[in-house]
Formats: sequence, structure tokens, C-alpha cells
Amino acid sequence: MLANRVGWLWRVNPLLKIVLSIVAVSIAFALQNLAAAGLLVGVLLILLTMVKMSWRIWLGGAIALLLFTALTWLLRDWPSAILNTLRLLAILLPGPIFSLTTSPAELTRALQAVKLPSFLILSLTLVWRFLPVVQQEAQRIIEANQLRGIDLSRRPGQWFPGLFVPLIFRIVSYADEVTVGLETRSYDPSARRSLGQPLRWRRLDTAVAIAATAIVGTVGYLQWSQ
Repeated sequence: MLANRVGWLWRVNPLLKIVLSIVAVSIAFALQNLAAAGLLVGVLLILLTMVKMSWRIWLGGAIALLLFTALTWLLRDWPSAILNTLRLLAILLPGPIFSLTTSPAELTRALQAVKLPSFLILSLTLVWRFLPVVQQEAQRIIEANQLRGIDLSRRPGQWFPGLFVPLIFRIVSYADEVTVGLETRSYDPSARRSLGQPLRWRRLDTAVAIAATAIVGTVGYLQWSQ
């Protein structure tokens, strides 16, 4: 489910968000300094708090991180455990921030702006659009199993026949429906298209780019100045 559209993150140029996400993930792989990693993760967490998510997702993520930190601490030392946890957060957080603040229409306009082939734009847009649908279908299948007295979380052996098989059938069914819909509407990937809302660079994008450059520069200074 997408975030609240009144937030300023919604209005940022999707191409800029893609570039900044790639930069953040690339820097995360090279982080070896606690201060640099803490600064990057702190900024990402502030951005993530602007996105409305279920408390269950926050709780599940916190528990998973605590388990990861504890396991890393047992294998190594405490500073390494904290650093690895921060690096993991820096790698994972840009994904949900971008996905929850970018609509399929904005993603399509961004991909068209970089002149990607039409068939590739269609494929990426459909995948992007149906990820929430797949999540909803998986939740419905889990709830249907619970009504039948089957708790998949306690019976891993039932995951394939009880979850993955029906989910695959639903995905194939959705794919058939989309194919039929495109054919009945005479969809032509090579046809020229017009944009009612063309992608534009705004003052907000300039401000975000300047702020991001300052943050990345500070992280780089903390990381490589020593």
C-alpha cells in the first residue's frame, strides 16, 4: 500500500529518488565507520517515519534486527555487530522508502524519461504494480489456511503445498487477465504516447539534491577522512 500522497516525498522527482537510492545502497556496502553508518541510517529512518506502515511491520522488523545483531555479536564482537546491523539497514531501507512514495504512473514516466524500450517499461511497471497484489494474495491464502486449522508459521513443511502452489496459480491467473486486457485494448508497445503530466524538475528536487549531496559528503568524510 502506498504512502500518504500529501507528503513531500511524493513530490520528489522519481528519477532523483532512484539515483539517491542507488547511491545510498552503494555507500552502505563500503561503510566501515560507525559514525558514518549511523548518520546514513539515521537519515533513512527519518524518511521512513514519514511513510505510513503497519505497526506489525515495524515490530517484525525490530525483532529481526535484534536477532541479527545478537547473532553477529555471538560470532564476532559488539562494535562489529552494531556496524553490520547499520550496514544492513542502510542497504534495505532505500527500497521501501522509494516504493512506498512512488506510484506506478510516476515510475513509468521516469523510465520513459531515460528512453528505455517500451516492452521493458511495461514489464517493470507490471511487476511494480502487482507486488502489493501478490502480498495481499499471500495474506489471504495464509488466512484461509488458518480457518482450516493450519498454522503455516508452525508447519514449514506445509509452505510449498499450502502457500506457494496456490500463490503461483493466482499469479498465473493475474498474468492471463493482464494479457487478455492488453490484447482486447489493442496495446502496441511501439506506438507513440503522450503524457498528461510530463516529468519536470522542480525547486523541491533541487533542494533535495543539495541536501542529499551534503549528507553523502558528510558520510564520505566520516568514512574516508581517517
